[in-house]
Amino acid sequence: MSGHISPTSRVPARRVLREDVADVIRNSIMVGDLRRGSRLDVSGLAADLDVSQLPVREALIALSAEGLVRTVPRRGYYVEELDPVDVLDHYEIYGKISGIAAARASKAMSDDEIDELHALNQRMRTAEDPQEQEELNNEIHSRINRIGASRRLRSVLRPLSHGMDVRFGVIIPGWQNNAANEHDAIIAALRARDADTARAAMEHHLSINGRRAVDALTEAGFFATGGAAGEGGTETPAR
Repeated sequence: MSGHISPTSRVPARRVLREDVADVIRNSIMVGDLRRGSRLDVSGLAADLDVSQLPVREALIALSAEGLVRTVPRRGYYVEELDPVDVLDHYEIYGKISGIAAARASKAMSDDEIDELHALNQRMRTAEDPQEQEELNNEIHSRINRIGASRRLRSVLRPLSHGMDVRFGVIIPGWQNNAANEHDAIIAALRARDADTARAAMEHHLSINGRRAVDALTEAGFFATGGAAGEGGTETPAR
């Protein structure tokens, strides 16, 4: 099945880096614009994103390491045949490691830093622009991880967090309010200096978001077979 990246997902002209291109392709895969099993046309993707082919190839290599893209020798790149458990596992793993960071942040964050988290969460709760909601959500998690995680934990969290850079606010009903409410529980535990509760609240937040993501992706038809997987048959390039 063919697919195109939404015109609203263009890479800004001033940022033509592999990570930026990977973010757009990742999101397009996860929301179903690029269907599972479809071949990824490098030149077509480059044209859609108005970039050269080099950062597209570099992004696809990076996404292969994440398990979202498969490289087939002499045939090219394909959207991986992900199953619901792949998405659930990603959130569970990210939640466990983020939980460790949250527990440590409960002892390390200053009162002012916790107040700033609360203010960010209030802005996220009332923001109307989906992109702003996602940026605020990412900033909340980034601050907790920066303060609570060791260098080793951050090295593990970084690639996992990139796998979470998906605009689920567009496809998960009620995501904004649910996420803000769950952030409230995390922030309350941080303020109480309760490491065990902070860890549990973070794990719950990301685990339940994984289940919501699977439900939304299932509803969108993401897990339905969407075309050839590079093993034969008729292929329609996705771009």
